[in-house]
Amino acid sequence: MYILSFDIEDWFHIFHPAYENKPELWNKLNHRVESNTQWVLDFLSRHQLRATFFCLGWVAEKYPQLIKSIHEAGHEVAAHSYMHNKISNLNPETFFTDTKRVIDILENLTGSKITTYRAPGFSMNKNTLWAFEILHDLGIENDSSFKSGLFMGFSGRIPNEPFVLKGNGFELREFPTRTFNFLGNHLIYSGSGYFRVYPYSFIQKMFRASKYEMAYYHPRDFDNGIHNYLNNHAFVKLKYRIGTNSSRKKLDKLVREFDFVTMEKAVGQFDWENAVVFDLMNGENKKADV
Repeated sequence: MYILSFDIEDWFHIFHPAYENKPELWNKLNHRVESNTQWVLDFLSRHQLRATFFCLGWVAEKYPQLIKSIHEAGHEVAAHSYMHNKISNLNPETFFTDTKRVIDILENLTGSKITTYRAPGFSMNKNTLWAFEILHDLGIENDSSFKSGLFMGFSGRIPNEPFVLKGNGFELREFPTRTFNFLGNHLIYSGSGYFRVYPYSFIQKMFRASKYEMAYYHPRDFDNGIHNYLNNHAFVKLKYRIGTNSSRKKLDKLVREFDFVTMEKAVGQFDWENAVVFDLMNGENKKADV
């Protein structure tokens, strides 16, 4: 089960002090998200693929037709917050406001209920577990906000496969991004800059060795001109420039070799009855009810 997903945000929605949480500045910058996402849509159409699009509310307000085009092409529209703030920088009240805002925008644009969410920067941690009850209250059923291999205050590490988060009277299906252990560090390989940096042969090897993968990308990962907008920040310029000249070809190879589905479709393919359950209340693993 290989899942294909895209985080729909612009090149300046990065976690750097020069750009982070500065909507006044964002409005003045050269926007690339519309044209870059259109390339993604055209690419998926050529390959007859469907993907899950985690859409930023700020982008949806600026480019409502873009969100409608994603939906009309048969892709799953999911929420990726409104302002792209890390959850660890929010409290329950501000998280609720931000998440409800993006869900309302996306539901109004698509006419469909939004049931899937991803936190910016995979920023859920053991101190933000309160956020899952809020997600449930807002109608979210499926989440992809964790990297595998991490300790989250549960009785074990986040697994390398989908699992269930059990809260007080609710359960959410969690689809983590897989990692590999390198000298004690759990590193992603299937998405974004990691995908751009690693040779395709390594990514291919990791995919072949697993039955589950969460591939995730940003439109900027396929923009070979993004470095032109980061001239005042040499390290950041290099970070987001590496691999963009080959990322389109690598993605083309990947989707030709492996069969990808949306998160929505993956829900029906996974054996939830035998899934690991992380109890948010006491950490005990129990059989899932979903």
